[in-house]
Amino acid sequence: MTDATFGFDSAFLRRVERLSLLNRQAVRGPAAGPRSSSRHGASVEFADFRNYVTGDDFRRVDWKAFARLDRLFLRLYRAEDLAQITIFLDHSGSMQFGEPTKALTAGRLAAILAYIALHNYDTVAVAGWGDQIDRFLPAQSGNASIPVVWRTIADLVDTPAPATDFACLRRYGAYRRGPGIAIVISDFMTDSDWRSGLRSLRAAGQEVTAIQVLSPEEIDPTMRGDWKLVDAESGRETEVTLSPHLLRSYKDALERHTSALVDFCRKEGSAFLQIRSDVDLAGTVLSDLQAVGVLG
Repeated sequence: MTDATFGFDSAFLRRVERLSLLNRQAVRGPAAGPRSSSRHGASVEFADFRNYVTGDDFRRVDWKAFARLDRLFLRLYRAEDLAQITIFLDHSGSMQFGEPTKALTAGRLAAILAYIALHNYDTVAVAGWGDQIDRFLPAQSGNASIPVVWRTIADLVDTPAPATDFACLRRYGAYRRGPGIAIVISDFMTDSDWRSGLRSLRAAGQEVTAIQVLSPEEIDPTMRGDWKLVDAESGRETEVTLSPHLLRSYKDALERHTSALVDFCRKEGSAFLQIRSDVDLAGTVLSDLQAVGVLG
């Protein structure tokens, strides 16, 4: 099996199937199914049966019930740590920058996380946003849902939205109420108040993971001399001379911005990870996500 949209092969997908998304705090949700937790003492107990439907995992079939009734039933479980996962994918104009683009890398990462979650019986919703939440795929479950989730993510990657405005995350409550896990993927290159946006998700009962995707050119600019720079979202033009002094000032500002994100997430109990758009997602990123407690 291969995927032409995101470039995943069967060997990579088999590898990520061994992973799961972790809760870093007690989160109770209405769904049922076995999932992992980083907390000690998390329990998984039998809750109920339901009829088997196409796409369900045969490992959960109750074969004793099948032998008695000649019908396929799935065993459902009740766990303390079940929650709906919502992936907030920033597809604003600035995400189209870089080679490969930040949008593509963000989309590939979102697709991987969705695949892991769905393979582990979690439910996954996708919220595409720029200046507003302009696309919302309600919670999906089961392996059979992977194609529709991936198509939604691919459409967002290919459809730039207006400028990033974290204030729109405050309206998440209009789409869903109750606890869950929110994974926010963005370049965080915005004048909007990202702190209040992330806090609003926390206030809505979401356990937040913030993933910043930056291009190599943004992390370590190589341009020199006179340039006319065009804002990817506002269209504003600025003529600048990229001198060593100006580039040092830019790097200092980026470092302060990153430090602010790191400090905020640490104080809020949220996970934070910065990745480059040219990173090998099959390599260090999965290990980094494990290191910050997002994957197990």
